[in-house]
Amino acid sequence: MNKTIPTEEFYEMLQKIYHVFNKELFDSELPNCLITVQRKKRVMGYFSSHRWIDKDENKVHELAINPTYFTSCNFIEVFQTVVHEMVHLWQFELGTPSRRAYHNKEWADKMESLGLMPSSTGREGGKKVGQAMNDYPIKGGAFESVCINLFKEGMFINWFDRFPDENYTPITQTIEDAEDITEDTEHSDDDLDEVIRELYTTVSNVISNPLTEEELKNNKITSSKQKAKYQCPSCYSSVWGKRNLNIKCNDCKVDFVFIT
Repeated sequence: MNKTIPTEEFYEMLQKIYHVFNKELFDSELPNCLITVQRKKRVMGYFSSHRWIDKDENKVHELAINPTYFTSCNFIEVFQTVVHEMVHLWQFELGTPSRRAYHNKEWADKMESLGLMPSSTGREGGKKVGQAMNDYPIKGGAFESVCINLFKEGMFINWFDRFPDENYTPITQTIEDAEDITEDTEHSDDDLDEVIRELYTTVSNVISNPLTEEELKNNKITSSKQKAKYQCPSCYSSVWGKRNLNIKCNDCKVDFVFIT
């Protein structure tokens, strides 16, 4: 009999990862928040201020991550998503946030100081500020160093969505890029090189549980029949339509995000 408690195991690890990043990158300045798992189309994560409240009227922020992309992205991208949203939390608590969903210079400077380079493309050469932003690890930076230590200690989520986004490809460095990363570092530690390569490996290359043809077929039928709700992340206007629509809010000039 399987005595694993998946909910406890999954969220306990997320909380531990948050605690480590808070301590190592933010000097433990960030308050605890409520970490959730949300499936939103084309969004790997988000931060929502004072989203939750308890019976004593204590309010806490929400930090959400999207499990749909876990299997399709690189291991380090999940860490990136957590820290990306933690910087939004930091800015709300200790900085000066700009308009909703916009990534301003203060946010970008903080990201870079932690070892994550803001980039609209997720690679070198992208814009550092804007509405929709990605990022990539700076070689040898503080963020990458913390990720290496987390990986060495086996601190990583260990449950993955078996129905990943089929259209997603990693936006950060790939395993091929990791070869260049290890060549650029001033060390000859084979074990460390291997950890770095693993961090930049797509999760599906390591965690594999192929779906049967029937499962794939049923999932596609269900997805195609259900209507989807989309919402503007800036003004919160909502629309309903078929799944996988690519639509924009003309007022805010941003993409609608998939809600449910």
